[in-house]
Amino acid sequence: MLRYLLYIITLYVTLPFSGTVDLTAIIVFYVITTEDARFALAFAFGTGLLTDLYYPTRLGINTVVYVALTQALLFLKKFLVLNPLTTVATFIVLYLVKTVALSLAIASPIELTRIIYTVLAFFPTVSLLNKLSHGVWMTE
Repeated sequence: MLRYLLYIITLYVTLPFSGTVDLTAIIVFYVITTEDARFALAFAFGTGLLTDLYYPTRLGINTVVYVALTQALLFLKKFLVLNPLTTVATFIVLYLVKTVALSLAIASPIELTRIIYTVLAFFPTVSLLNKLSHGVWMTE
């Protein structure tokens, strides 16, 4: 129960920084890969809703994209071997699909620097979340 509160607090704290580095996508990906499917779907819905309310370009599109990608990743999760290489590759694919879907829905250009910053921030953020929630730097 304390881990769930940690995820919600980190989401709330990192939401203003998502304009430069999309930390919310990293947190949602981490929750999908480590927690229960029901909580992951509820968390993705809440993240999408908070993102829509914080950055009101088109209300509801972030919620739809986060829930759809969460459901797809939960389906594919049983076929993945979670080691560092596949985890990073899966996140990159998930983040690129999310970015393309949102840019098509909102009709905005794709920001390449934001993608690069988010991919570079992925491993330190996941390591920090592992340390805070499970007490280990890396899971095997």
